[in-house]
Amino acid sequence: MTNLMQGTENVVVSMTSLEIAELTGKRHDNVLADIRNMLEELQLSPPEFSAIYKDQQLIDRPCFNLPKRETLILVSGYSVEMRAKIIDRWQELENQVRFPALTD
Repeated sequence: MTNLMQGTENVVVSMTSLEIAELTGKRHDNVLADIRNMLEELQLSPPEFSAIYKDQQLIDRPCFNLPKRETLILVSGYSVEMRAKIIDRWQELENQVRFPALTD
């Protein structure tokens, strides 16, 4: 569920709200509400982070792609265990960018 977008010069790593829900054990709709509240309090534009995914019935559903800063702000209000899972996952994502797997 990791979203890596490559430009010509930079790699932007983000974490989806689906992955955040999975890692924290929270329902996705609750994570979406938490993200919307956070973005409002930070006076950030939700469309900047908005995305769409297809569910199991191939219906378009909303999600968010959050960069590291916003992900960590979001989970700072969650339990220590949830924060640890998110931080561990961010370390994995950053290592994937620093040391990409070699392909044939």
